[in-house]
Amino acid sequence: MSAQGRTVSVGVLMVAMLLAALDQTIPCTALPVMNGEFKGLRPECWVITAYLLAMIASAVTWGRLGDQLGRKPLLMVAIGLFFAGSALCGQAWSMDSLIGFRVLQGLGAGGVIVLTLAMVRELFPPRERSRYLGILGAIYGVCSVTGPVFGGFFTDQLSWRWIFLVNLPICVVILTTLAIVLPERPERERRSVNYMGMALLAVAMCLILLTVLGLVRYHWSDYRVLLTGSAGVVMTLAWWFTERRMREPALPPRLFRNPVFVVGGAIDFVVGFVLFGSITYLPALLQAVSGASATISGVHLLPLVLPLLAFSVLTGYLIGASGRYRVYLVAGMLITTMALILLSGVSTTTSTFEMALSLCMLGIGLGLAVQVPVMAVQNAVDYRDLGVATSGVTLLRSIGALMGITIFNAIFSHRLNLRVAEALSGATLPVGFNPESIQHDPTALRRLPPAQRGEFIDAYARSFHTMFEVAIPVVLAGVLLALILREVSARVTMQGSDLGHCLGGAPTGCSSRSEIERMIFRLLRNDPEARQAVREVYRDLGAQIGVDCPPSSLWMLCRIERLGAVSPTALAEWAGETVDEGRPYVNRLIAEGLVSHGDADLLITDAGKVVTERLHESMREVLVRLLADWSPEDCPELLELLVRLSRESLWDDADLLPTGRASLAT
Repeated sequence: MSAQGRTVSVGVLMVAMLLAALDQTIPCTALPVMNGEFKGLRPECWVITAYLLAMIASAVTWGRLGDQLGRKPLLMVAIGLFFAGSALCGQAWSMDSLIGFRVLQGLGAGGVIVLTLAMVRELFPPRERSRYLGILGAIYGVCSVTGPVFGGFFTDQLSWRWIFLVNLPICVVILTTLAIVLPERPERERRSVNYMGMALLAVAMCLILLTVLGLVRYHWSDYRVLLTGSAGVVMTLAWWFTERRMREPALPPRLFRNPVFVVGGAIDFVVGFVLFGSITYLPALLQAVSGASATISGVHLLPLVLPLLAFSVLTGYLIGASGRYRVYLVAGMLITTMALILLSGVSTTTSTFEMALSLCMLGIGLGLAVQVPVMAVQNAVDYRDLGVATSGVTLLRSIGALMGITIFNAIFSHRLNLRVAEALSGATLPVGFNPESIQHDPTALRRLPPAQRGEFIDAYARSFHTMFEVAIPVVLAGVLLALILREVSARVTMQGSDLGHCLGGAPTGCSSRSEIERMIFRLLRNDPEARQAVREVYRDLGAQIGVDCPPSSLWMLCRIERLGAVSPTALAEWAGETVDEGRPYVNRLIAEGLVSHGDADLLITDAGKVVTERLHESMREVLVRLLADWSPEDCPELLELLVRLSRESLWDDADLLPTGRASLAT
């Protein structure tokens, strides 16, 4: 691909990732309006959980099919499903239809997320790939928590239906651009596809969520609860045994013999539980108790979102610098507990400052904790389990999100029905006012006279209190888990951080190879000692092998060897310099007999090939030292990867020269 085509492609892929991530939470601020329009006949939490459930269950299958059938056509199919789901959601006529169409939309989103990441891995060499994967991870994380802000704007300014309809023209642009610009890779990789496992996981999670709703609405001994719960247990066991028989399971049973994975996964479950449960229902709390519009309720979430993003990045850098991570996890869980205690006391007398302070504390607590479980697990597993362990932890976070949204909804709805019924028993309502609307639509409170509004607002506030009170013991369990988490000495590859690494919770189905590549290049990009180790290869090797060439000449030699034949103009453009500025370094290579000048191109000689081979060997030794904690000498696949990276990628970057890219002009 041309550089321009690659830039356009990655830009369109980023927009596709943005849409799929935003639609996880963008309906949150519109849930009260949707519930009011559809009369609350079904729990509104399914508008969110149906999307997440379909996305989680389908993600790995999309990745496996992309390996076999080609990623470009499958990505276009996924975007088409997302387009169809968005169009149908915008035309939904009932809560049941909206939930069903959200499932279709979620199926497409699972493919968009996984295949977008896979396409970026194909489009770029490893050095650039790690940077763009970090950007995509950042887009996913940021959009996941900022969705309610955009949802509130569309709900107030247009209609809640435009939350979904706005996707349509953007999807058309994405599909058209990808069809024209994105190449189709002819190679195919045969990998087993666990259709049965993914289907069983989706059914099991759905049954468990229904059981949770039933436990709050009915007695535990009710036959509906018992039947649904028993079916959920059976499906979970069936999924577990299916995973054990698969050659490439999404969650290998051997991981559960690793205590760091078990504890870290449980903590990530708690983080997902609180984060998504809070983001989903805080807008409804603000709309009911303070009378905020959908837009303002979304804006009021910024004191939560901004500290969450800032502290997640800060924690990543602090962990990289100190090698310690448990202290941030314990502090995060404790601050989150205090924030939930404050939120459980919110009432009509709570000032905007007090509310913002509570949300800020919640953002700080979650920001300190959100990335630590993934880093802890990556730090404690072998190379062969790096990919599946990372995917497994993010899967548990997603399951925690589903449980948090469902449990928050079940508790809130149950308490609200009881308290509104108590308030209605002694109230005289205006003629023509439907009392049932209060139970499923907080905006209906605005139609009551001020004298009668207070008691019903208090019923809403106390129902939210119960919801947050139930979350407090869950977070306290997270504190205990953080205290018992075994802190393993941090590997060198844990150093450095980026926003994508902090918040990337997408169900990627990533491989160990792609994860270790990302770690290596993040380390080289962010860690001064690692960059210095690479630069010393350029600085010292020429003297060791008796070649009188400066580092800049050796860098050019590697570029010429990589390309086979290159014109002086093209070489200068790659280095970001003029031909005249680069000519002295090329002339030195010619004088040493390492490069010959053909009719128009520079060609490497046999002597030059010997020198570049020595450079590659030295670079491989540097990478082996950097990854000593992963024992590459005991892992043929990892050693083979380091050989390829030393030859194909690192020498492309002139910034790794002893004085950076500027050394080419000095």
